[in-house]
Amino acid sequence: MEAVSTKKFLQVWLWTLMVVSVFAILQTIQRTAELEIDLLRSKWIGLVGVFALTSIVGAWLAFSPLLHRITDWVDKLAMRPLSFFSIAFYIFLIIVGFCSVWLMRLYIFGGTLPQTMPILWVFLWASLAQTFGLKLLRKFDWHVAFAVALLAQGVIYQAYGIFAIASANPFSMGYSEAGRHYYASMFFSEVLYGMKLPLPFLHPSRYLLLSIPFLVDGLPLWFHRFWQALLWFGLTLGASWSLARFTRVNGWMKFFITAWAFLFFFQGAVYYHLHVMVILILVSIPMDSGSLLPEKSLRRIGGFHIKPLIFIILASIWAGISRVNWFPVPAMLAVAIYLLKMPVNDMGWKYWLTPFVWGITGLITALLSQFIYIQISGNADVAAFGSSFTSDLIWSRLLPNETFPMGILPGILLVSMPLFAVFYQLTRGKMASLHPLRWLALSAMLGVLFVGGAVVSTKIGGGGDLHNMDAYLVMLSVLVTAFWAGQVSAEGEAKPIVGRVSWGVVAAMLLIPLGFAIRHIGFYPAFDKTIAANDIRLLQESLQSGGEILFITERQLITFDYLNGITLMPEYEQSELMEMAMSRNRPYLESFYTDLRERRFALIVAEDQKFTQQKQGAFVEENVAWVRFVGAPLLCNYKPVVTLTSNNIQVFEPRPRQVECKDPFAE
Repeated sequence: MEAVSTKKFLQVWLWTLMVVSVFAILQTIQRTAELEIDLLRSKWIGLVGVFALTSIVGAWLAFSPLLHRITDWVDKLAMRPLSFFSIAFYIFLIIVGFCSVWLMRLYIFGGTLPQTMPILWVFLWASLAQTFGLKLLRKFDWHVAFAVALLAQGVIYQAYGIFAIASANPFSMGYSEAGRHYYASMFFSEVLYGMKLPLPFLHPSRYLLLSIPFLVDGLPLWFHRFWQALLWFGLTLGASWSLARFTRVNGWMKFFITAWAFLFFFQGAVYYHLHVMVILILVSIPMDSGSLLPEKSLRRIGGFHIKPLIFIILASIWAGISRVNWFPVPAMLAVAIYLLKMPVNDMGWKYWLTPFVWGITGLITALLSQFIYIQISGNADVAAFGSSFTSDLIWSRLLPNETFPMGILPGILLVSMPLFAVFYQLTRGKMASLHPLRWLALSAMLGVLFVGGAVVSTKIGGGGDLHNMDAYLVMLSVLVTAFWAGQVSAEGEAKPIVGRVSWGVVAAMLLIPLGFAIRHIGFYPAFDKTIAANDIRLLQESLQSGGEILFITERQLITFDYLNGITLMPEYEQSELMEMAMSRNRPYLESFYTDLRERRFALIVAEDQKFTQQKQGAFVEENVAWVRFVGAPLLCNYKPVVTLTSNNIQVFEPRPRQVECKDPFAE
């Protein structure tokens, strides 16, 4: 990276402040419109004025001779010996900078101004104070001090948000949030429910990881939530460390890459069960190109290094019980590392033999893994595993929309642009160092993962964030960090691919992931224990009428023994119903309608249902599908008789007579 002088550091900081101030103004104005506040007649105009003033002053100061005098003063200050009072003052700057962000977020902005840019504006000032403190206290370089302050706090923000889910609330804290633990319990259904249930057809590998605490009898719901938080934190950190290890850096740089990758992966976020594959591949591929050559390998089968092949198979087995779009990911990551490490030289067609074998082996293994899982899962409706292929695609979610205001394409471009800038600066004038076919293969794999993630993001039920771009984000991080760390082998006598990255680009690489992490600052979700206990008691009393009781949602109340004497009805769980409604699985839904018409269930526990469809807001299309294929048919045959106080859960009983209902499949 280029040397960063005091003036260069301050200029980049001022430019960043200008950009953040402008967006903070826009988000503040947008928020006042949402709250129906007259901006010009409210105190909000003062906040907008502060943002505008800092933007104007920052633009002037960045090119003013005054900045040169400020940098001279700071440089002279850095040369002074440390005293007790100066040490205390610098520590004070670091602590106050850290606390000020939390105080502003929790007690000043709070829920009134939850947007990202205003609190990021506060963070910029706080990080400047902390950077000065670290610079003058430890004599760090400017970029090192800023990176330490930013990455350390970013990891804290992200970890804080991850573990916020570890609540003792017996009810779901989001859409079917606690229901995930019900799906995890299906791997132990005979012990927990006295019956053998089909294994999950959605994200089996995720629920397999979540099922581990069920090995210990009697662990409460809050611990299972804590375990999921540990999976998010631990597996993401493990993949980040594996990426840093892959680059073969040491010391502070290993910490920087690990912390940066940790924040980078959460921009999606990259799901923790994908990181299992990432870790397996990154730790298995040899670190030097020589060991990949058949004649240099002592442990090989048919000329192929056995260790990578074994780990590709293991990771592909995991991919096969995960998501369809992850099937080729393990082999693609391994091939990408091979292409980065191995020059073509004079190998000819033999060069491509290893990638071909790895790719075919990985894909076939994933397909076989899914086939075997389907056979042993016990699911009668095999079509459920292919629901993604029959669901609608909502192409408008690629652009800014109410479900995801940033939009998939602008969002992923924002996340990717600093890395592409790094890549450009590192390889400028050095493209000939790699064989054209290596460039083509690497670009093709990255492009395939980008297009695939974008298409999957448009599937109804998705597109609310960037998590479907996860495989693309992982591949991009591997490619760019390999070039950054000088771990790409050039062709023949070509000069190593080593370039210099500008400080402005590095700052963007650090700040954009921080912007995603800082949103997690907030009060931990709380619930009224008395109200929750009363709702549990009311629900228990309401379910004593006998007969079959269907829990469409809140099945964790049975799993974790909040309710007694309730026999689980395994059909028609909320997430399953939603998937079938979105994919219009007619045989499944017709079975549901038949059970409703015949009043099979004495009572049904579900969220508040409506006949009317949502007209605007987030996930409109999903709401339309639910109301049409689930909500309206349920209300035609059942009516609510009990409503819980702490949430929107209701108990439904059969209507006394048949109501004429529209056929959900009628156009």
